[in-house]
Amino acid sequence: MSEHWPSTPGSDTLAIPADRESHVLDVYLLNGRVADIHLDGESVHPTWFKIEWKETGEVSAKVKGVRLATRFGDEINLHQGPAPAKSA
Repeated sequence: MSEHWPSTPGSDTLAIPADRESHVLDVYLLNGRVADIHLDGESVHPTWFKIEWKETGEVSAKVKGVRLATRFGDEINLHQGPAPAKSA
C-alpha cells in the first residue's frame, strides 16, 4: 500500500461530539449468563446487544440503537449477581 493511502485516524485523534449525552450500561450476569441489562437505569432485557473490548483498553457497546464508548465518557459495567430490586 502507498504511504499516501487514506487511513483511519487513531481513537486519540477523534473528537468527542460537543452535544453528546453520556450513558450508563449495566450488564448483570448469573452463572455466566445474562440475567438483566440496564441502560441508564432502565431494564431493557431481553434485547440484542453487543460489547467490544478494544486493544487500547477502551470498551464500546450498542444496545437499543444507542452506541456507548468509554472514550466518550460512557460507563459500561459488568456485574456478577442479580440486578438490584427497584425501590418503590
